[in-house]
Amino acid sequence: MTWLLPSALIIGGIAALAAVAVHFVARRRPMAEPFPTARFIPRRASQARVTTLAFSDLALLLLRMFAIAAIALGVAAPEFAGARGRVTRIIVVDRSRAVGDPRAARDSVRPLARSGDIIIAFDSTARMVSAVDTAPDGARGSISAGLAAAERAAAAVSASADSVELILVSAFTNEETDSATTHIRAAWPGRARLIALPPARAASWRPGVVVHASTGDALRAGLALAGLVRDTGAVHIERSEVAPADSAWARQPGNVLVHWPAGAGDARWPARPTVDAIGGVATSDGTTLVGRFPRVWRPLGTPVARWADGEVAAGETRSGGGCLRDVGILIDPASDLTLRPSFRSFATALLGPCGGTRDSAPIDSTSMAILAGAGPLASASSLAENAGVSSPSSAWFILVGAGLLILELALRRPARRAVA
Repeated sequence: MTWLLPSALIIGGIAALAAVAVHFVARRRPMAEPFPTARFIPRRASQARVTTLAFSDLALLLLRMFAIAAIALGVAAPEFAGARGRVTRIIVVDRSRAVGDPRAARDSVRPLARSGDIIIAFDSTARMVSAVDTAPDGARGSISAGLAAAERAAAAVSASADSVELILVSAFTNEETDSATTHIRAAWPGRARLIALPPARAASWRPGVVVHASTGDALRAGLALAGLVRDTGAVHIERSEVAPADSAWARQPGNVLVHWPAGAGDARWPARPTVDAIGGVATSDGTTLVGRFPRVWRPLGTPVARWADGEVAAGETRSGGGCLRDVGILIDPASDLTLRPSFRSFATALLGPCGGTRDSAPIDSTSMAILAGAGPLASASSLAENAGVSSPSSAWFILVGAGLLILELALRRPARRAVA
């Protein structure tokens, strides 16, 4: 048996000792004695109370101590382990585009998994699975998402194990880590076993952009000046409404369909409550474009560009093996914005592959050491405490304590009337 908040037992013991000390402080009426000049005393009731030390009402004392003990036990939250000495494994498996050979992930997990262990597969999100899927959907990986899911799963199994072993199976590339990875890993109170998978090769990406627009279109002119416009390519830009044929093309592996409307009537996205204007927009990698842009829509999907105030300016949605990218940035056809070098850099960053440009370089040795950690395996009780898990028996102990206090109050009232 373990305790989620053992300090409550110490506080409960101190409170019980205080109850015993206070119990010795009793009040009684003084003894009546004759007083010769009683005729000068007004005829009305007169009482005096004296504080003395006495040991009485043992039943009340026991009730108070039992009530304090029950409440302290409830707050301390006892956990009864179902299997003493059992070690549960949580296996976090990378199934993102960073993995070069998805079958290697399956082959690495198969000899590790046992009955009762938990397998979590992650790419940009994480989820529990019964078996490792060897067909990744091409999404960017997030080790942070995998670690966060492992901590939630560990809290759920903390009552049936003494220790939890974390096994992280991943390609461990730079694109899979972010600023939150170190902080999430620090919340895991124990070491982890790292199993490295072969990373995918970083393919060079120079988009051939096909623009479906009129010859005098401002966006087409700017992309042509940047040397991006081609007769064929993996990126198609649709300046009017998207046709079913375009959507079917976007489902093919590696294809990117960019819906970049030329006017407010060329898209049926959710409209903003009010139409306003803003002076800047930035892609996910920090490339910025400064100008005056009207804001008409709220694009859906994973954000790939945001306005200066943080609102989504462009979003990406997976579609089969490719993706659909909605760009809600209206460009004034009379301006020279698309002819500026800043626009070329911005457009190049916005017209990258699905999920963004890959960074397949392995993370450094210091980051690997942080992920591995040191010391013993994580104890189940510490994981439950970090996750804010409550004990099922806590409520019953607190209810018993409250019932004893009510009973003590009922027994104390007749005693008061007898003293009076």
